[in-house]
Amino acid sequence: MKGNNPALGLFILRVVVGVVFLMHGLGKLIGPPFPGPGMAGWSGMLRDVLHFPVPGLMAWVGMLIEAGGGLALILGFATAPLGWLLALYMVIAAVTGGHFAAGFDVFHFGDPMRRGYEYNLTLIAASLCIAFGGPGSWALGGSNGQSEASRMM
Repeated sequence: MKGNNPALGLFILRVVVGVVFLMHGLGKLIGPPFPGPGMAGWSGMLRDVLHFPVPGLMAWVGMLIEAGGGLALILGFATAPLGWLLALYMVIAAVTGGHFAAGFDVFHFGDPMRRGYEYNLTLIAASLCIAFGGPGSWALGGSNGQSEASRMM
């Protein structure tokens, strides 16, 4: 294999990143068996730990960005604007969630609640690759080789 199949590469990246966001969004909405506390726990965390204004509304906004954005990425729909939105969302999560303050490493031995920004950075980079690369040809918004970002400019 020569490694020159950008459509397959974009498809794999888009689906995997979409699944990650979808799972986290469903965890915020439903909770177990998905990775998250459910809507009441998520809203409570935004209120009590992160001190967000209007935590109930912000909980729904965050969940919709993650779950809706993840599903749309899996399908290959609106990848350029969603790539930008998800990257911005992860920057906000890294700043407001204390990830930047915790340093780079996502896992700190001795303090399991201290999470660095490497996970956020990975999702930011992947989301921007999707925004610039477009959906690829295996998508609802298939681009036939032209990136969505270049068509928007």
